[in-house]
Amino acid sequence: MKIRQCISLLWSRGLRTSARFQKQRPSYDRNIRPQLPYIYPSGRVLMSQEESVARESFNLLTSTAYDIQQLFDRSELTAESLVEQVLDQVDRHNGNGLDLRALISVAPRQKLLERAQLLDQERADRKTRSPLHGIPFIVKDAIATDPKLGMDTTAGSWALVDSATWKRSCSTKGSAVGVSAGFGIVSLGVETDGSIVSPASRAALYAMKPTIGTVSMDGVVPVTKSLDSVGAMARSPVDLAVVMEMSQAKGPGYGGGLSQLMTQKWDGLRIGFRKEYHSVMDILSDAGIHVEYPVALPLGEKVWPEIGDIMSFEFQPAFNHYLETLVLSPVRNLKELVEWNRQHTDTELPKEHPSQSYLENALKCKISATENANTLASLRKIAGPDGIDKVLNLFELDAVAALADSPISSVASAAGYPVATMPLGVLDVNGRPFGISMTASKHQEKKLFQIMSAWEALISRQPPPALVEELNQALR
Repeated sequence: MKIRQCISLLWSRGLRTSARFQKQRPSYDRNIRPQLPYIYPSGRVLMSQEESVARESFNLLTSTAYDIQQLFDRSELTAESLVEQVLDQVDRHNGNGLDLRALISVAPRQKLLERAQLLDQERADRKTRSPLHGIPFIVKDAIATDPKLGMDTTAGSWALVDSATWKRSCSTKGSAVGVSAGFGIVSLGVETDGSIVSPASRAALYAMKPTIGTVSMDGVVPVTKSLDSVGAMARSPVDLAVVMEMSQAKGPGYGGGLSQLMTQKWDGLRIGFRKEYHSVMDILSDAGIHVEYPVALPLGEKVWPEIGDIMSFEFQPAFNHYLETLVLSPVRNLKELVEWNRQHTDTELPKEHPSQSYLENALKCKISATENANTLASLRKIAGPDGIDKVLNLFELDAVAALADSPISSVASAAGYPVATMPLGVLDVNGRPFGISMTASKHQEKKLFQIMSAWEALISRQPPPALVEELNQALR
């Protein structure tokens, strides 16, 4: 997967989320909607008129790429200054401070600053490359980057340290924690089942996994060709739309551009809910939006076994093919990686995580190509035409919604359909954000972007309270 050259400051890789967001209670009041699902006994929905972080000219936790471009144009901020602040934030909280450990590596500071200076000069010469001109973004350690940046592509494995890609690839996978914490402004991601939408919901971000096959997977360390898709995370629907458009997404869901959908109006959109989420349904109904309840989607138990079988069958050949494209690599196939891990148990199989059963099971997989094809066809039918499409057609809906922690991402992945996540609220018990996810029919990304834009007008996106408090203390 390639990103057009107008995207700049490709600079870091997100590795994992952190439990540190869960350790502080919010210290400010918000409108409380008590009728949340039982798993969220003390959650609060964030209403659009409420603000917990002062909207200054620039805020590292809340400013969007669109906001920053306006500041650039008014000469109130430079790309160089932005990069300095972002790198300082990484130094402050990645391995220190809140100890988020969201980034495994960062491109050299001097290289980033030189790049930022070049982009500032281009802007001064009235030459801007894109809506992301000068915007830092995050790359997860599962997608190949330009070797000149000096960041290994390891997928979290020491065995792939110092491996080199066969071609220049400005591909990215997102880190929800990094964007939420101000380590970057937007990010790209890759999802098989929930790895974009779930962390995004817990970091109060907007996210999209598009219809499978709409974005190239070149340069991506794969899990399964049938379920993987490149997606994105951002602080606003507008930013998310820009990133998806610039990732060269193709297909009916993207024709004509997405910017025209950022109207913040529902315009007759109809939403169905799997469960009785009064806190959300009341907000939508009060705004005059048609809400249908209850609607039935296939349960997670209906799709998880088949998803597991497909992953077991497809992972080894897909992973081996990726390794074959590398110019340099200590291992050349999955079997060699498993053996390498056994020889380096101190780093690869520590006592806290001593198992590599997923890799070993993939090596032992006895599923045939015919069986896998039949399983995939059955899975697509159960989740797609007989699942999501059936509900949408029966109730004349545009999307089906469920909490982001529900199996909705699994159902969407099984169907190969798009799924999006929007921020909803925070938990009083630990300050952890949570979100709502919606899925639509194949290539109906435009519907989901229209919903996200309208959603933004009703529900305010706020960063995790622990980060807000830390930033406010720094400003005192």
